[in-house]
Amino acid sequence: MSTVAILLSTYNGEKFLREQIDSLLNQRGAEVHIYARDDGSSDNTLNILAEYKAKNDNFDFNAEKNVGVGNAFMQMVYSVPKIYDYYAFADQDDVWEEDKISEAIEFLQFRNARLYTSNQENVDAELKPLGMRYNSEKDVNLTVESILTENKLAGCTMVFTAEFCNMLADEKRRPTEDLLRNRIHDVWLASVAALTDGLIYDNRSFIKYRQHGNNVVGAFKEPLNKRIKQKFKKLKNKKLRCGRSMLAGELCERFPEYVSAHPLVQVCASVKSRGGKKRVLKNGKELRKYSGENRLSFFIKVIMGWF
Repeated sequence: MSTVAILLSTYNGEKFLREQIDSLLNQRGAEVHIYARDDGSSDNTLNILAEYKAKNDNFDFNAEKNVGVGNAFMQMVYSVPKIYDYYAFADQDDVWEEDKISEAIEFLQFRNARLYTSNQENVDAELKPLGMRYNSEKDVNLTVESILTENKLAGCTMVFTAEFCNMLADEKRRPTEDLLRNRIHDVWLASVAALTDGLIYDNRSFIKYRQHGNNVVGAFKEPLNKRIKQKFKKLKNKKLRCGRSMLAGELCERFPEYVSAHPLVQVCASVKSRGGKKRVLKNGKELRKYSGENRLSFFIKVIMGWF
């Protein structure tokens, strides 16, 4: 039976946390060990984690300072014991089907891949079904170029091999903390897996993806007024700008032997120079087909250094 480390990140998650942990402990067809990292909670989350640790030999947790969701998950990737066959990410507010892990492992083995991702069944706060997140595989692009522009792969569905975990944890391969605040962990894993030809997607769902209004990342499009506020927030905060070029640049630095087969990634990484801006604009049609931006909006972002 395969061994799996489930990496659970928590932050003020007392409302739904017990239900999720129970579903993780109830996984069939694999031997799981849960490693939780709390990101500075001020509610009852730490007491809940301590309660489960006291009752379960395969449950451990650490209380750490707040670093944000992307850095929290990647810190677990770096620190978790490298003794398991597979690793998986878990959010604090979802519920997993009993065969989520075993189905992912079977898919990974059959396709000889590094990173498994899947569809999600959207549910409300009371777990009432709201429909699937994606209708078909055609709704999800798996190229590194598409992920660079608009990632549709959720970290809470990700299961990956020991080999891939070791690659991610390699100090020479690690992304900066700034990038993980800008683009978070799931974008990094999806990008690296796509770049190294190890990414797969399962259009089935084995997770109830709870939509409750306080999700860090949700399944549904925000109202227009909230999207406008978010755009202004990005413009005002330099650390939240330039996600595409920042991601492309770090992929080029950390994985140079793979990037040579993806010239568009190299183009995006060069946008800071005058010649680089010209190359990005020249390839604008290809880049815009994933983001849905119009030509004028794309032109302004590149020229103003917001790409």
